[in-house]
Amino acid sequence: MLRGLYTAVSAMQTTEKKIDVMANNMANVNTTGFKKDVVVSETFSEVLLHKINGELPTEAFNKSTRVEVEVKNGSYHLSTQGGFFMAKTPDGISYNRETSFAVDKDGYLRTYSRDVEGRVDASQGNYILNSNKQPIFVGSGDFEIMPTGNVVANGQIVGNMITRGGPNTIGTINGGIGILKIEANFSQGTIEATGNNLDMAIQGNGFFKIADGNGNTYYTRNGNFTLNSNGEIVTSEGYFLLNDEGASILVEGNDFQVSEKGELIINNQPVDKIDVVDIRNVSDLRKHGEGYYKVVDGATAETQSFTGGLLQGYLESSNVNTIKEMVQMISAYRTYESNQKVVKAYDELLHRAVNEIGKL
Repeated sequence: MLRGLYTAVSAMQTTEKKIDVMANNMANVNTTGFKKDVVVSETFSEVLLHKINGELPTEAFNKSTRVEVEVKNGSYHLSTQGGFFMAKTPDGISYNRETSFAVDKDGYLRTYSRDVEGRVDASQGNYILNSNKQPIFVGSGDFEIMPTGNVVANGQIVGNMITRGGPNTIGTINGGIGILKIEANFSQGTIEATGNNLDMAIQGNGFFKIADGNGNTYYTRNGNFTLNSNGEIVTSEGYFLLNDEGASILVEGNDFQVSEKGELIINNQPVDKIDVVDIRNVSDLRKHGEGYYKVVDGATAETQSFTGGLLQGYLESSNVNTIKEMVQMISAYRTYESNQKVVKAYDELLHRAVNEIGKL
């Protein structure tokens, strides 16, 4: 009974956080370059349930451990009817008859998430375990998962993914839902014309590189720039827009144009180039207020060639869809109310158990 109470309360707590995130998204619908946040949730670790007395027939226990494998877009999805897959989570070992994973940069099998472009990120996932409860290492080469659950890499069996539990195993159960992470959705916002030469919008993937006066580097999609007293291009907070050599950009009030690739042109001559960086590991970026992002401690920005374009005299609006956010918020409120009723029902049952059944 109490497990059901915990499950309902955990759902209420997760839903409450989702509502807070959606409210913040809607509050920034008119903020230039704002990227909405998304709450990623997960269930708590599942545990095996066993019959206290009695056992299933041996033939039922051994009936089938065949593994069905589906490979799609760099990830693997496995299922089985006889046995369980194991994953190492912060709360303990999780058991399930289905699992999804990818290979991380070190060659281990881990659960994964996908970014807004559908790219697999297994860097923060849970390790998939073999039958000896050890992480499965396949390296950087090709590997194969056999119908028996064996993982074969470089012609060698590196582990078996199936654990059978025991003859008296009757299934798994989890303790509810929790928040895995909150991450930004970096999809493109609407491009709007302003007619101001100091306004710039990035079309495609990429960030302006910004530096404050203390040596800190930030990234932003907000191209609402101005000039300081020295004629340098700065943000509204006074942070410097950087060129491709890491220095501030000086225009001294001259009339200038910006090419699609970021070149500053004065009197028909290119004099500088804005540093627009395309970051592959956007999952390692954290919001730093006022539309700025900073790479999380312990990570570095993995950049690649900028393939988009710069538009002078334009700004990118937020990527928040007000109607969609409202619909999701209404749905979240209904979910919260439903779980609230479940908690109330459990409370009434416990009250009756203590005050009525306890009298017998």
